[in-house]
Amino acid sequence: MKPAASSPSFQNQRERDLWLDLHKLILEQVRRYSGNDNPDRINRITDNWFQDRENYDGRWAVIGTRMKNKGKILDMAAGCGTFLLHGLHLGCDAWGVEPEAWKRQYFAKKIAASGYPESYRQRLVPGWGEALPFPDAYFDLVTTYQTLEHVLNVEKCLSEMLRVLKPGGILYVRAPDYSGFFEPHYGVPFWPKMNKTLAALYLQLLGRPLTALRELNWITKKEIVSRIGKLPFVTCIGEKSSTPRQEMTGLRSLKRGMRRWQRVFKEEKQIDLWVTKIK
Repeated sequence: MKPAASSPSFQNQRERDLWLDLHKLILEQVRRYSGNDNPDRINRITDNWFQDRENYDGRWAVIGTRMKNKGKILDMAAGCGTFLLHGLHLGCDAWGVEPEAWKRQYFAKKIAASGYPESYRQRLVPGWGEALPFPDAYFDLVTTYQTLEHVLNVEKCLSEMLRVLKPGGILYVRAPDYSGFFEPHYGVPFWPKMNKTLAALYLQLLGRPLTALRELNWITKKEIVSRIGKLPFVTCIGEKSSTPRQEMTGLRSLKRGMRRWQRVFKEEKQIDLWVTKIK
């Protein structure tokens, strides 16, 4: 298999081989997990996870804008270490925790293939979000991206991320919001928090595996905020600033409304929370 035209340039043959190995692993995982194996999607995921010099998910841009002094940073469920490596390239004191062995193995191979410092290896440690292997009040920022919908215990993960934060530290959460009408792992229209028995019938009609369905948590922004509020920590949850709407009437307003509803069934709704731990 040849890399897609959009794939990154490679410094050497080892990097190219690593990209191909990663592509194969992702394709195998996706076919077993959700069946959402559109070639462009698989190439895009592979490029994003491989190209750690890029800020593909936008989190570093948000962090850089909101925090002048970043301090010690943890990525919970760091995957193949793309966010972590980008932070290390920026000179940040960044760490990651990841439960899946194959992703940690890829991380080590990427460091070797790209000629990164050997000291980077120790920055990705094995562990689960429900039991983070770090002491209390250790990090200035903890972040997690597209992870809470997969974990065994959402509330325990939230509690652990807040536990390892220093007072005044930040928890930055990005995850799918299942109050929307689109399921991003399967890439299909989906009723909000659909009953899993009905969801299984729907997905079987589409010829999709049910592995992802059995694992997913139907989380929403409202529920995450509620769960954080019940934990034994004092927090302040920031909201994204809203953009003023332009007043429109008549046909123009109708057309815009129709386009918006068409997008509802094609676009992922996101939880995007910036939580400050007071104490």
